[in-house]
Amino acid sequence: MPVVRVSDVHAGARVPRAELLARLRAKQGCTPVPELALLRDVLFLLQGISGTHVRLRTERQRAHDDGALAQRAPEDVLRLEVDESHGVRARTHSLTQPIPAPVQDRLHRLAEPGQLYVRVRQFVEAHAHASETRLATQSLCHFLGAQLSEYYALVAALETRWRRVAEGDREAPALTLQALVHETREPLLRMRLMSTIVESCRDAHGGVLISTIHAYTLTGDPFVRRFTSTLLDHVSRPFFRCLSRWIYDGELDDPSGEFFVALQPRAAPAARRDTDELAVVSDEGPNAADVWHSKFVLRSELLPSFLSAPFARKIFSTGRSLNFIRCSCGERDWAAVHATLHATNRERTLRYSDMAGLEHAIDAVYAAASGHLVHTFLHRFRLWDHLRALKEYLMLTKGDFADALMTSLGPSLARPAHTLYQHNLSAALETAIRTSNAQFDDPDVLRRLDARSLEFGAGDTGWDTFTLEYRVESPVSAVLDASAMAGYQILFNYLWKIQRVASAVSAAWVEMLAAQNALLRTQRRGTPASPLATPTRRALQQLHEMIHFVRQLQGFCQLEVIAYSWHALEHDFQHHPGGDLDQLIETHRAYLHTLISTALLRGGKRGQADHLADEVRAQLDAVLVFCAALDDLARLVTTELARLASGMDPLPSAERSAAHCLERLESTHTHFQQRLHAMIGVLERHPNLAVRDLARRWNFNLYYRRVRDSDATTRVAR
Repeated sequence: MPVVRVSDVHAGARVPRAELLARLRAKQGCTPVPELALLRDVLFLLQGISGTHVRLRTERQRAHDDGALAQRAPEDVLRLEVDESHGVRARTHSLTQPIPAPVQDRLHRLAEPGQLYVRVRQFVEAHAHASETRLATQSLCHFLGAQLSEYYALVAALETRWRRVAEGDREAPALTLQALVHETREPLLRMRLMSTIVESCRDAHGGVLISTIHAYTLTGDPFVRRFTSTLLDHVSRPFFRCLSRWIYDGELDDPSGEFFVALQPRAAPAARRDTDELAVVSDEGPNAADVWHSKFVLRSELLPSFLSAPFARKIFSTGRSLNFIRCSCGERDWAAVHATLHATNRERTLRYSDMAGLEHAIDAVYAAASGHLVHTFLHRFRLWDHLRALKEYLMLTKGDFADALMTSLGPSLARPAHTLYQHNLSAALETAIRTSNAQFDDPDVLRRLDARSLEFGAGDTGWDTFTLEYRVESPVSAVLDASAMAGYQILFNYLWKIQRVASAVSAAWVEMLAAQNALLRTQRRGTPASPLATPTRRALQQLHEMIHFVRQLQGFCQLEVIAYSWHALEHDFQHHPGGDLDQLIETHRAYLHTLISTALLRGGKRGQADHLADEVRAQLDAVLVFCAALDDLARLVTTELARLASGMDPLPSAERSAAHCLERLESTHTHFQQRLHAMIGVLERHPNLAVRDLARRWNFNLYYRRVRDSDATTRVAR
């Protein structure tokens, strides 16, 4: 660029650079564009419209790759094009441009709000009245439309000022490009923010849209934070309206599917997080448990980011509790809790700008709804009475009833399973109730008890198929669901087998003791010693060992397992009454899980949950086999004593029969001891301290350790 010195134009006089530039352009025949004409074009540019000297050109451009697998579709981009055809255009000299570079820079800055205005307006026009547009997006379009109207009012005011200046009104405020840059500074910031939000929310809806906008409040710029907070207060109104219906009425009013709680098309069976082996799918259709667990689902992807996950679960539980009270607990409970909520909290308007009030309202409604539901379960629907009945009858803690039931059913259960009939089982249960203290229990509890036979196969007896069940209806079945009742059935079958063996060894002990006494009386009369005396004494010693095993197992189950767990459950219910129905269900499930895992000695070997329980069942079967052999021995003793009393000679086969019985008893007892040694060794290393106590019960005097050491010494000597 040639340098023009002032001294070269006027010797001794200094001329301003602007005047030199004007003289140069006049000499070259290039007339500059008047600022008033540029101001008129700027008014068009602010609306996204091309002017005379400055135009907007639409250019098709592919968007940058945003990291997704496929690139976004091409989009239209506005480009600013300055018309330099005013006057004679110079080929190379930049000083001869009709619109100087500083002016062009201002034009670019003033054209930016117009470009953003077009982008925001297109978004509003595309979504404001579309039938598929969701409520949050409609609220966003409504807010953006109001902002565009304010912006358009600003452009109209600027146009009025321009007309006054163009008509020569001397009282009109000065209007320059620099003044327009200053006056449009805040609208430009607002347009930039709205354009950014529009681009980021183009495919978002509901909670995702709210979370996207909320992210812009996490900034240090006070203008951005203030503007986005105002925007969120407007956009989140449909969300808070739906939230209000959910937490105050238990109704899901979400036609667009934007709320983070959704209604499932069909209630699926509830999934369990613990004791999954008890999971049972009911074929009776949706019940209270399915309604509570599966009617509604929490969609975390639609959860607004200003709500934490624990707070969202509290909201979810509140509405679910109200819906459950209304649908499953009857009109009386619903009217009471709804009136309480309406009188205390309904006047509060939930909104984004009042997060403290929102938290207070949610906490109050959650406490009222959940507390009322839990209180209804424990008192009106008598959940605690049902739990006590399950403990007394299905876990056999009402001892006289268990003995009476064993007495009335024993002869029938010894027969093949296909000979059992329901009316006979029901009659035996009724007899057990009338002959025990169970007759004084609540009739509503007793009518829920039922004795029945399970499916059986070839060779099964009544002992293999008999079970006692307890029936509950909705809404108590939300806590005592099919999976929980299956757990109680497992406990009953296990404890019933122990009860059966305990009765068998007691009867065998009485019978063998009577046989031994008869032998002793015979010897006192001077009768020669019977060859059955020694086997009888030996059998009584072995039977006493098995009685110790069974009684200690019974005491462990009744005291260390059931009584201790029941005490812990009472403590939880009395000292931690807060929480919702989910917490009540989890407390009961933990109680039941503790019962099953401790009673069945689970945790002894990895990968074999019921290994020790199977060993206990095998040991109980061995005791029954031993008792059967004792019955044969007792009958043999009775027969021989009767022959001796009548003066008849002993049967030649009596000694062989006694030897055979003794061989059966010794073999069964040997297997019993070997299995018990192995079980004690495993139990002594069990991670559960309560289970370890069973090993101390069985081996309290270290008898089995001495026997084991003695056997090892004998094997080494051999």
